[in-house]
Amino acid sequence: MLNVGVLPDDDRKALRRRYEPLLAYLAEELDTKLELQIPEDYADLLELFGEGEIDVGYFGGVTFVQSHMKHGAVPLAMRDVDAKFTTYFLAGPETPGAAVANFEGRTFAFGSDLSTSGHLMPRYFLQEVGIAPESFFGAVRYSGAHDRTAAWVRDGVVDLGAANAEIVDSMLRDGRLAPGAVRIVWETPPYADYVWAMRPGLSKAFRIALRDAFLKLSPAEDRHAEILRRMGAGGFLPARAEDFSQLGRVMQNLPQFQIDG
Repeated sequence: MLNVGVLPDDDRKALRRRYEPLLAYLAEELDTKLELQIPEDYADLLELFGEGEIDVGYFGGVTFVQSHMKHGAVPLAMRDVDAKFTTYFLAGPETPGAAVANFEGRTFAFGSDLSTSGHLMPRYFLQEVGIAPESFFGAVRYSGAHDRTAAWVRDGVVDLGAANAEIVDSMLRDGRLAPGAVRIVWETPPYADYVWAMRPGLSKAFRIALRDAFLKLSPAEDRHAEILRRMGAGGFLPARAEDFSQLGRVMQNLPQFQIDG
């Protein structure tokens, strides 16, 4: 049996709806039982992977770079959308401000401190336009997950929040966010994000079989199409550690993300 851990970046029920059909498909393709694990937080995913409690993980960019550097995580596949990912800066519909620059002194939320799309890259893009969050905003909070950030903005807990664009879009589609409940103040430039990776101790033959099972998913087949729809993907591509080299450079230049050996 293989333990599969996924980034806890959304509501737990939503995560099970998203990943359980994929795991059922992979179990058939590999003739192996797969057990879904949803860690408590991003750091828990890294710890469980490093301890060998998780064999295959679905990582964000930051957690993949850390797991690759510290634990030798081997990248397998990434969705077609993951090479050009974006973050939304969200505000309430009645909250004044047409641009991020208009929110000086207001309350702001990132997601998890280890999130690529909820912290690292929005922080990087803010710094690129001369905004240091802790001195620019009146308060900076960490929600821990993208859906919670969006809910905080919707409910007026914070004035502005940075959240994974795909999860916000999925919340609008499935009704967790009503139309017009939030508005997009800014969408960041694209960057590389999520990836499936495995422990280095698993065999090369299994690595190839698992990668090929991902690559086999096709929107032309009804069952595959439903799996891909839940994953927000049109298909999967082979992933390499080099795909995240730019992200690694960004991490090295931000003190919050210095990687220990």
